[in-house]
Amino acid sequence: MSSRSFDLVRETSASSGEPAFSFESEPVAVPFEFGEELARPEFSIPPAQCKVIAIASGKGGTGKTTFTTNLGITFSRRGLRVLILDADFGLANDHLLLGLEPKGDIGDVLAGRLPLQDVLLTGPGGVKLLPGGMGSSQLSNLEPYEIAILSRELGSLEPQFDLVLVDMAAGIAPANLRWLRPAHETVLVTNPEVTALIDAYGLIKCIAQELPERVEFNLVLNRVKDEEEAMAALKKLRGVVAKHLQNVRLNLLGYVPFDRYLLHSIAIQEPVVISHPRAFVTSCLKGIEQKLHARFRAWEKRQDRTAESPSYFARLVQQG
Repeated sequence: MSSRSFDLVRETSASSGEPAFSFESEPVAVPFEFGEELARPEFSIPPAQCKVIAIASGKGGTGKTTFTTNLGITFSRRGLRVLILDADFGLANDHLLLGLEPKGDIGDVLAGRLPLQDVLLTGPGGVKLLPGGMGSSQLSNLEPYEIAILSRELGSLEPQFDLVLVDMAAGIAPANLRWLRPAHETVLVTNPEVTALIDAYGLIKCIAQELPERVEFNLVLNRVKDEEEAMAALKKLRGVVAKHLQNVRLNLLGYVPFDRYLLHSIAIQEPVVISHPRAFVTSCLKGIEQKLHARFRAWEKRQDRTAESPSYFARLVQQG
């Protein structure tokens, strides 16, 4: 509004006998015309200081959390600084399998009740856990801006760790996919059952359709009877993926049997790699960890040389 326009307002008010408008500050100019698109500020993505592996599943009940907790401990025993982020914010249970009792969770961090460092727990083998919320429908449906706020907080932890394992919520909810997309590597945990394989394909399809480049998924066949059943399930899933998704590659990391040792470890809330170190299931888990560890070392060397991988948490903020 011009100065002449303000004079007109004063004159009109005075002539009508009504009190004149008063302005305590200068008028704020509107920085755009209607129909004009605002330019977004540039957002520089810093290089990653730690590698982030998202561990996902198409449906619940695949044993993803059991796999994640055991994997984290095995990595940590190598001397790596490992953080498990329980991203199943509404129905978190990583702390149960690690035998830990949280004093707070992600919800307390978002609400400002507790600082992030006070929520972190130290688990077996020195692995760190950031627990999600238990029985919170609000946390299970975080808005994009809430994810961005939380990601800024989590980004402050990046220099403290070598590896972050994100234990994803099951399924293809939009909020879930937001946490999955920026990961440096994805491990898909599934079972030989037809429903589990179909849901695994659904998750792969959701990610692959958004990305024009080639997409890699590392596959773990969990809760199988034997190697033969694992190979049969792999063949089925690869066949469907090859038929419908040309830009996807499935790498088999290995299989994990569902035996009495694993059942016992869940019952006593002590990961099987600790409670039954000589069991066959522990050997299978260690074999998978060895493959992922080799991939981590290769990634680490590339990152030291080229810094080509962007920060996972900065990309989460950018998505918001």
